[in-house]
Amino acid sequence: MLPSVESSNCFPNFLVILSIPLLLFCAALGAFFGYIPLKVEIHTLVILGFIFFIFLFFIKHNANYAACSFRNSFYEIGEKLQEHLNQNLLSINGNKKSLSKIDDFLESYINSFRNDNFSTIATTVFPMLGILGTFISIAMSMPDFSVQDTNALDHEISMLLSGVGTAFYASIYGIFLSLWWMFFEKRGISKIARTFEYLKTLYSKYVWSQNELDKYHYENRQIENQNLVNALKEIFTIEKIRVLNEEYLDNFKEIIQTTSISFSNITEDMNGAANKLGETLSKVQYSSEALSATQNLDTTIKEFMDATNSLDNTISSVNNKLSKNIETSFEKIDKEVAEVVVKLADFAYILDGHNEKILQDLEEYHKEMLKQFKR
Repeated sequence: MLPSVESSNCFPNFLVILSIPLLLFCAALGAFFGYIPLKVEIHTLVILGFIFFIFLFFIKHNANYAACSFRNSFYEIGEKLQEHLNQNLLSINGNKKSLSKIDDFLESYINSFRNDNFSTIATTVFPMLGILGTFISIAMSMPDFSVQDTNALDHEISMLLSGVGTAFYASIYGIFLSLWWMFFEKRGISKIARTFEYLKTLYSKYVWSQNELDKYHYENRQIENQNLVNALKEIFTIEKIRVLNEEYLDNFKEIIQTTSISFSNITEDMNGAANKLGETLSKVQYSSEALSATQNLDTTIKEFMDATNSLDNTISSVNNKLSKNIETSFEKIDKEVAEVVVKLADFAYILDGHNEKILQDLEEYHKEMLKQFKR
């Protein structure tokens, strides 16, 4: 809740800023009508009046006057600031605070009471107007040097010197207004800054500080990194790799054992066929046993063909079984790799730009492992 702030009338602030410039213009006006023993030409008085009118227009944009208006709107500022903070709430660990910056809101709000452009150029405008008025006064006071009479020429020179003297009043007046403006501008900025600091302190508990946000990001980054490490530990455990290797080796041992038994049987069949073929050929040498040998030769050749066909069938069976076992092994490897990819995908949302590089490297590593297994 905002503390009680007594509203005040800002017109006295306006009068204070206006006071000395008004008195100086009134003095110039009195000098023009002869009430003050100073000589002021009509054109100088008009220029001073123009500069005073511009100053009068600028007063409401002075920081000292704006500080008073800002203070009178204290409760309205508090309500709008609270509404602005509620529009940008962020919940962290069960606490809700705003991400908005109070400074930006207050700067925007103070600009509704004054125009920064006017307050910035004022210190330059008034001296420049004074210098411009001085040259205009001198130009209007220029005498007629074409006269032939010496007395008349002396009179014209006297008028020139008199006009030049009064013309410098415009520059003096403009420089004074610039200094007067700067004094109240700095004073008002100091008041506004104190009010800003008071409001920032009052509403700081509703806004996340930069230290709190840095701490939250640091803790959140630690949690993400720990989750990533745990995920990698779960995926790439020594036990899982050992089991995968054992299954792969068992499949190949079974294939080699089956192949060895099949080739042993084929070897025995072919040896038997070769022995019978040799016996049959020896019997052909004897005519008495020619008929029997011929029959035995046919039988032996048939047995040899059967053994050859058996060899082909066995080789085909071995190839099929080998291909099936290899395919089964690859399916298991693919399944394991798919599980790895799925688990990595589950943690992808906690990874930022530098962790995406790690994920790509892991996928390339798995692809390379798969290629090596297939080879």
